[in-house]
Amino acid sequence: MSNQSAANQLSIECHPIGEMITPFTQKFGIPRQSSGLTAIPGYIKLFPPYDDINGFRGIDDFSHLWIVFQFDQSIDTTHTYSPLVRPPRLGGNEKIGVFASRSSFRPNNIGLSKVKYSHIERVDGETRLHILGVDCLSGTPILDIKPYVTYADNEPDAQSGFADNAPVPTLIVIFAEDVLTQLDTCNLPETHTKSSLLALIEQVIAFDPRPAYHQKPDYQAQNPNKTYHIRLFYLDIEFIIENNKQAHIINIQA
Repeated sequence: MSNQSAANQLSIECHPIGEMITPFTQKFGIPRQSSGLTAIPGYIKLFPPYDDINGFRGIDDFSHLWIVFQFDQSIDTTHTYSPLVRPPRLGGNEKIGVFASRSSFRPNNIGLSKVKYSHIERVDGETRLHILGVDCLSGTPILDIKPYVTYADNEPDAQSGFADNAPVPTLIVIFAEDVLTQLDTCNLPETHTKSSLLALIEQVIAFDPRPAYHQKPDYQAQNPNKTYHIRLFYLDIEFIIENNKQAHIINIQA
């Protein structure tokens, strides 16, 4: 049997070691990359037998981690492999090769995120690995966790193609006074303060979660005062965009 035919018959079975618990309960609004999103907390709930705390001995010596996960919500068995994708960073119109992108629509739907390590703890019989800068849907299967190692992972002279420039916040987020009052009336859990929720909402929306074509002048002219909704934790946040510069939060409901 040739190497090529052997590879075609190879089947690999992966067993998730846990799941990601994040503020994101829907795909709209999830940041496209995790870097710099320091206000977005999350944790990995480890499954047995991977919840043995011994498996994480020494992890406190690292500041950042690589999280290997599966885009489980992007799996579609009705479609065949497509070699071309449309990255949002290129406006959603230009096509490039899937292996020259970080698209979630990949042959094996595997994703990779660099996150900041916070701490690990046992809570109610669960092992939870707390991290910052998450960019995954809550419930995402986690396949592996590896430490970020500076000498091996940092390449100062690396080229990044069409993604050479890091994304920056493009919207000024403005909360209406009555919205702040609405948040005061929400029954917030002890783990979530008003200030932490406001910081989370501001950081997510400042990076403009809209599809690229919604940011174009012709679309905005045809859809003035379009309302957008983001679901974070148990909150439904409603906002509108003004002149591609300001995001006005007009409603928050628990």
